[in-house]
Amino acid sequence: MTDKTVRENTSPQFENAAGSKRDAARLRVRKIGNSYGVILPKDVLVHLAVGEGDGLDWCKTKDGGIELRVLDRQVDDLMAMAEDIMSENRTVLRALAK
Repeated sequence: MTDKTVRENTSPQFENAAGSKRDAARLRVRKIGNSYGVILPKDVLVHLAVGEGDGLDWCKTKDGGIELRVLDRQVDDLMAMAEDIMSENRTVLRALAK
């Protein structure tokens, strides 16, 4: 499984629409409906190879920052398949577990 990660302490080079490269950008929290969100610039989306509707996981880092990871759709599909199989065969699995 490969996952691309954006960390505060790493310096990926992003290219903006004007073609200039930069290491980081300041993002602002915005109200979106009844929620709040952060708009990711296009160059960050390109770097992560994600688009609208794709999922990201986040976790806290030891230094107090956050880390974004691209969800692996194949893993999600396999987990959903496993859950379906387990729910369909619950009695068989219980008998095998004895």
